[in-house]
Amino acid sequence: MYQKWLEAFHFVATEGSFTGAARKLNVGQPTISTHVSNLEGRFGVELFHRKGRTIRLTPAGQMLYDITHDLYGHEQEAIAFLNTVKNLEFGEIKFSAVGPYDVMELLAALRERRPGIKCTVRLAVIDEVLEDLEGFNADIGIVGRDCASETIHSVFYNRHKIFVVVNRAHRLTARQSIRMKELAGEPMIMRMASSTTQEAFDNAAAAAGVAVEPAFEIESREGLREAIVRGLGIGVISETEFAPHPELHALAVSDAQMYTRAYIACLKARRNRPLIREFLALAQSLVDKRALMDKPGH
Repeated sequence: MYQKWLEAFHFVATEGSFTGAARKLNVGQPTISTHVSNLEGRFGVELFHRKGRTIRLTPAGQMLYDITHDLYGHEQEAIAFLNTVKNLEFGEIKFSAVGPYDVMELLAALRERRPGIKCTVRLAVIDEVLEDLEGFNADIGIVGRDCASETIHSVFYNRHKIFVVVNRAHRLTARQSIRMKELAGEPMIMRMASSTTQEAFDNAAAAAGVAVEPAFEIESREGLREAIVRGLGIGVISETEFAPHPELHALAVSDAQMYTRAYIACLKARRNRPLIREFLALAQSLVDKRALMDKPGH
């Protein structure tokens, strides 16, 4: 049974297509597809990324292919490897995230549960994260807004309070909190259009009828921080991004609910893959734990 499945997998990988493997083995293409699907289904492992007529080996598929090169006397070695994947003792998750905080929290929890899982992380803007998912260059995306679509599965993970940050020489530096109206006319260093932090502040300011004075726009968090240190204006930063600095002071806005949000995204077609499914369940357990801790009395 395994012999035919592994043979079909090997020649699909070698020929680069199911049609080529069928031609090589002199069988029908549906037979090859069935054998490969049976192999993946039996061990709960994804061996190929499929997009239209294009296929590409997954990390597990590449390692299995290295074994099948020496087949067919090593069938048992191949089956033993697939069993480790089935039991989630081996695997790889590639993350693409808009910021480091949430993805590192999730990564730490995953490594504690599954220390044998290899993880890689890329930091990018939201459009690049979604491109990574669609192109199979990432398994999991961490983004700042709900990006659910026909192809993307998206679930809420966390939220973080937004602070107004001023230079220590600013007139408000002696305060711990302010009202939104106190920022009217303040020169503000604006973050780029894709910034959910800036978007949340702008919405809250508009709701309060408050207008700030845009000083200039800057792309990076590091650049924003340095601009405030230099006294070029005020800015907004989420609590997870703010790092203490002798020249900076963070202010809460008492009459505005301003938060950034984190969502976990993956391709809908892949959300039930064993490793991705377990990761999503792990993330949900952290959400549930956080909700419990936020209840009165905890």
